[in-house]
Parts: sequence; C-alpha cells; structure tokens
Amino acid sequence: MALATNFAPTQNIKCIIGTEAVIGDGAVHGSGAFYRLPLLEPPTITSNQVPLEMGSQQTGIFTPNIAQMHQREDGVLYEITLKYLGYASTGDGQGFEELFNEDGSAYELKGNYSPPDWTNGATNTYSEHATSVIYLGGTANGDSATDHKYVGCVCKSIELSHSLDSNGGFPVITATYVTGYKAIYSNDISAGNGTNITWSDILSNSGIHWATTTARVGDITSANYDVRAYGYSISISREIARVGYINTTTFEPYSYEMVGAFDIKGSITYKLDSNHDDINNYYRGDTKGAFQITGSAYLVSFYGLVSDADHGTGSSEIRTTVSWQGAEDPTTANVILSIDL
Repeated sequence: MALATNFAPTQNIKCIIGTEAVIGDGAVHGSGAFYRLPLLEPPTITSNQVPLEMGSQQTGIFTPNIAQMHQREDGVLYEITLKYLGYASTGDGQGFEELFNEDGSAYELKGNYSPPDWTNGATNTYSEHATSVIYLGGTANGDSATDHKYVGCVCKSIELSHSLDSNGGFPVITATYVTGYKAIYSNDISAGNGTNITWSDILSNSGIHWATTTARVGDITSANYDVRAYGYSISISREIARVGYINTTTFEPYSYEMVGAFDIKGSITYKLDSNHDDINNYYRGDTKGAFQITGSAYLVSFYGLVSDADHGTGSSEIRTTVSWQGAEDPTTANVILSIDL
C-alpha cells in the first residue's frame, strides 16, 4: 500500500450533540434535537484505546513477557472534553442540563439532587437528560468513515467563565463527558446536515457581552451589595464510575454511578470600593451568601460560603477576588446554582 496523501485538518472539526433516547442506543431523544456547538478549540479525541495491564516481572528472564500482558476492555471510561462559546440557551447541548440532570431554561442544581438511572438500555426521561450522543465530524479520516460517534455520554464536569478581558468579553464553557461505550465510526456529519442526521446550527449565537452585565456579591437582594465586576468563574465536577460490563464481545457497561458529591466552586472579581464594607461580613460566621450576575435574558446565581478573598494590586485599582464553596441544605430543594445564559 502506498503512503496516504490525505489528512484531517483540525479547523474542519465539528461537534454535534443531543440528548439520547435510550442509554447506549445512540439515537436522539424524540423530545430533543441535535445541535452544533460553537467550538473554540479542537476537542479531545478518543479512538477505543484501552489500558495495558502487566503482571509482575518473573525471575530468570530479562525482558518483558508478552504472555503476562492484557489490554483490558472491561473497565474503561473514555473522556471527551469540549470547549465552546457560552451561547444563549436555545435547547439541548449547553451542558448544564446534562450535568444537573434537569430540564428548563434556567438550569438549577439543588441541595436535594440525586442522580438518574444510568442503566444500559434504560429509557431516558427527557426532563433528566441522563446521557448524550456526541458526534465529532472530521476526526476519524478512515477509508470509509471520517467521523466519531460517542453514545451513552455522561457529563462529568463543567467550567463556566465570563470576564471583560477574556474571549472578547463573551462567556466560555468547558465540558467533560465520559462514556464506557466504544466509539462508532460513521459519515453522519461529513455527509452534511439533513442527510443522515439533522442538527440546528447555533454558531451565530454568541451570548451577551460582559460590559452589558451587572453584579452583586453577598446579599444579592440588596443594592448595598452592587459591585463593578470584571469577571467570574464557576467549576462543577463529579466522579462518574462505570459498573461492570454486559458481555465480553462489546464490553458495554452495565451502568454508571456517581461517586461522592459534587465539587462546586466559584469566584468573582470586582473593584474594591465602599460597598465592600458590607461584603466582608460574609468572610466569617458561617453566613450563607451569594454572587449574582444579571444581563438581558442572562442570570447566573451562586450560593454558598466564602472560602477565600484576595486583594489584587496588579491593576491601576485594587481588585478583590472572592472565592466561594457552593453548598446548601441537602434535605431541601434550595438552589446552589442557577444558570441561564
């Protein structure tokens, strides 16, 4: 065979995502649709690689023994990380509904959250968005298929950031999904929109610019806590583990489970001024507070306790960054995070 002259340009990569109908079946939910994400950089690409395990080195031999090696397929979790524009909520795919496992225009993570049923073959409840189907177009470049298709994807973490001095003042989302299912090679994306699958293109939806937002820190119901903010960041993550496998042919997972609790952190940076006299009351005393950013059809609220504060002097004015640990009473439906971009 002659050396191939084709290649896969990174600028040509597309990402299509939608809520799955049945866990592991790869079909979009009847109440949902596929959406093309406005990627800001190429995603991570996995191609069914599995870990190699090795037994203990035997005495009397001086090279690795291939008979004591095994490529394990029974416990693998593949990760797909996507970085994209924090566009205004128009449907599935933004990531928060998949991480919080709920439906709505303002996505909320509540104190009494419990994970959905992630059993292989279970019918997804659309209100929970338990798993997603992710296509990466133009990433395979094989003889008969140029796209990757990942089924049974669970959102593991999201980082949301929005600031005046980053990404042109527009929000950025980095989401990580995991799946225990092997990638499928296809031409569904390369064939074009509407040929094998149909998706909504949201590339022109950039969300709002930071300069049009307002913010409060501490008691978000009072104007005494208004601040001139420069940006914020929020990180929500959880551990997802796969449970066993169904057979030794495909090694599809029996189920997924969430291990432990969410790790929820946030921070906001703002101009130090006289309103800070009220805000610093939240630095001690276990007083639950919040920060909130508001704009046109845009509302982000974060509730919890202050974990740190820093007064930066690297700018022409002092800028305070207050870090928060998101938390609530786990016996209530009180909101820890509410995100509506």
